[in-house]
Amino acid sequence: MRTRMWLWLVMILLVGSSGVRAGEFKDWLKKLSVAQHYQQDGLKLVDPKGDAYLIRMLDTVPMKLLSTLVKGDYPQAEIDRERELKALEAQQKQAVTAAGFKIGKTRPIDPDRLINAFRQVIQQYPKIVPTLGEEHEWSPEAKRYLWYGFWHRLGRVIFRRQKEFPSPLFLRSKLFLLLACGWTSRYAVTGQEKALVARLMQYPDRSVQIHDLFRESYVLNHGNLYLTMLTAENVLAGNPYRVDRQNDPLQKKLAYLRHDTCEFGDNYGAWYHFFGIALYGMMRAPVVARAVAEIESLGSLALEGPDKQEDYINRIGAIFGRKLNRMFVNGDWRRPLTAADRTDYMLPNPLLDGGKVR
Repeated sequence: MRTRMWLWLVMILLVGSSGVRAGEFKDWLKKLSVAQHYQQDGLKLVDPKGDAYLIRMLDTVPMKLLSTLVKGDYPQAEIDRERELKALEAQQKQAVTAAGFKIGKTRPIDPDRLINAFRQVIQQYPKIVPTLGEEHEWSPEAKRYLWYGFWHRLGRVIFRRQKEFPSPLFLRSKLFLLLACGWTSRYAVTGQEKALVARLMQYPDRSVQIHDLFRESYVLNHGNLYLTMLTAENVLAGNPYRVDRQNDPLQKKLAYLRHDTCEFGDNYGAWYHFFGIALYGMMRAPVVARAVAEIESLGSLALEGPDKQEDYINRIGAIFGRKLNRMFVNGDWRRPLTAADRTDYMLPNPLLDGGKVR
């Protein structure tokens, strides 16, 4: 009898404390003005306050997406800044088109050779043992709320307590939503972003290759592959809608990935698309990762127009991410490289190399 009473008491306390957290969680949901400026201050794999703010920010996406499709403005960006960006890109495209610029139509990266390059990096640091790592997840408060949260926020819209129509989330992956919106650098901070930027800034311009970025992040994150790829993604996609991002000092450090006739096209986008989809591919089943890559390509087609190179980079990113997962799970990272294991993963550009492809 006493045992049963104690159990009831514990349940009451748990329900009571849960109610307090639920009330606080809903208070955070009301503060869109605060949510718009939220930024994690360090690594938090579980972050109730961030989850509440993220849910409210996701409610702003449908109308911005609709505005994108109807008016031609990018989502998540201020209209005036985007007009400046479009005007700048139009001027650049005019100049390079006159010079015969062509978008590449061949894949620029060999994923198997890139896996070998990553294996080589891992083996250069024998004291660091790689781990797959745990991804950012919804907090328990958010998980409970997501079961009914759409209807709760819809009620708030009906009674004019919020303007934004709620996004139907229903327990969708937090990582997927963050990557889709380009918000990992706000809601999935690793704490190593500044250190990684400092390391990359020591490189000469246009010299940072994919395996270099991986190496620097891998060492900083002590072999945690999830945090390694996420830190790189956060650094690359920290401000994807910056108008003059081609002039960003970090952008100038990155080697040109695309197969175009000259160094035009969205090189920054090529980098963060690759790392973002590779990260998702590493943590998900191959079919899911490939589907996300195709959806990303369709979204870019609708928002920015056709770009065959971006399509290739999205697909290769998904393929590479899954191969990276298999390399870790199967223990292939321990296997020494042989002469047959090529690491020259950047394929020749036929538009620049007389049409010769190895």
